[in-house]
Amino acid sequence: MTVPVCYLICGFLGAGKTTYSKKLSNETGAIHLNPDEWCIKLFSKEEYEQNWNECFSKTIDYLWGKAAKYAKQGKSVVFDMGFWTKESRQDAIKQANGFGFSSVIHYIYAPDDILKQRITSRKGTIADYNLKHFDELKKQFEEPKDIEQAIKIKNY
Repeated sequence: MTVPVCYLICGFLGAGKTTYSKKLSNETGAIHLNPDEWCIKLFSKEEYEQNWNECFSKTIDYLWGKAAKYAKQGKSVVFDMGFWTKESRQDAIKQANGFGFSSVIHYIYAPDDILKQRITSRKGTIADYNLKHFDELKKQFEEPKDIEQAIKIKNY
């Protein structure tokens, strides 16, 4: 039996992670797991927008549970989450490997002017916050280094 793959999709807001992830999922047959889409399914819009951190955290735990089940079935997954820090990527690799996945990071990149343009086209409280605090949020993002062996995808 082939070892299932956990594709970890890394990138900043507006990089095109979800568009890329869905394409990768279609090409590989891997199951697409996106926390934003699942938050909307698991929580009301009001709860999601008012308690984003809590809802997002619970959703991530839920999706890792689903990923563990898929790994046992030999199914690959595309984990479309952002993985903004080296630590978050290392933790995800450790968790994925613990479930029996092999793992690979795909880093989706676009320049800041394109990121801002894409975020501007989004609607809602979270999108407004992200655009207003873009520079502060960008400082929190750690681009993968060569040692992480991420596959860099220029998406612009």
